[in-house]
Amino acid sequence: MEFGLLYDLRNPPGWHVPAAELYAETLDHIQAMEALGFPIVWVTEHHFIDDEYLPSCLAMAAAIAARTKRVTIGTAVLLLPLHDALRVAEDAAVVDVLSNGRLRLGLGLGYKLEEFEAFGVPRKARPGRMEEGIEVIRAAWADGPATFDGKHYRFDGINVTPKPVQRPGPEIWLAGRAEPAIRRAARMADGLIAVGGPELNGMYRDMRAAYGHSGPAKIAAFAQSYPSDDPGRAWEECGEHAFYRARNYAEWYGAAADIESDRTWMGAVEAGRRTGTNAGLFKTPDDVAAEVRAAEATGVTSLLYFATFPGLRPSATIPLFETLARHVMPRFR
Repeated sequence: MEFGLLYDLRNPPGWHVPAAELYAETLDHIQAMEALGFPIVWVTEHHFIDDEYLPSCLAMAAAIAARTKRVTIGTAVLLLPLHDALRVAEDAAVVDVLSNGRLRLGLGLGYKLEEFEAFGVPRKARPGRMEEGIEVIRAAWADGPATFDGKHYRFDGINVTPKPVQRPGPEIWLAGRAEPAIRRAARMADGLIAVGGPELNGMYRDMRAAYGHSGPAKIAAFAQSYPSDDPGRAWEECGEHAFYRARNYAEWYGAAADIESDRTWMGAVEAGRRTGTNAGLFKTPDDVAAEVRAAEATGVTSLLYFATFPGLRPSATIPLFETLARHVMPRFR
């Protein structure tokens, strides 16, 4: 099992600190996590959020590359339909060079309505821009000049340089939470970032086999809880900030309403806030290890933990991840 940490650099107005301080402290946090033995850190992307959600995955990935030596740097996820894929290929190649081959490129369709409106990208164009974009990136990373003739991208004899250190290029993982996205990942990607229940994992494995891919499936999923020697105290310190994040995602998914469960998520989040303390977010190391075992049994090979909580300084989560590194991760080596 691979244990990874996901950074969004959120800085809510009610708890706002200078952005330069937050970014510097986040890079310090990432270095501390590398020292603890975490094998991968991920960054994520959204735009025009009042809490300054990280808008630029690959710029942050380049900064992480300069501050670390061993850890893999992933994007979970870069919203490819909002970007020019040829430029993504260039920027990702530079990050791979800076990190000496440590980039993992995770891509997603995106869903937030305001982002597509602001960038002038029709939401109905998402699947086509995603699939052509993946083809463009891989063509750009290949040896020599590339030519492409599609609906969204056309170029002739373009030679993207430098080429990535990893050959033929970094792994591309795709996020998915519904059947079309899972099928796309099974057909085109090196791994799946599953946003949903364990049924997605089996769907992905079956589809991947149907497309003739051999070898074990690589599946990342979001962790459900954090280990703590004192779960009650951890909840008192972090619970309000964790629910801030959950409420935002519920509102955004609910507004997009791409799948039926999006309409009910907000109610579930608020019910969880009202009912009881902790809400299962903080548990003992033994209980968290049992959850990891259960995820592993469904085919998950990589777990993503949100590395910080919106409105708390990054250092606030270091005790949680020290506990994870010392009392949970060694059971899965």
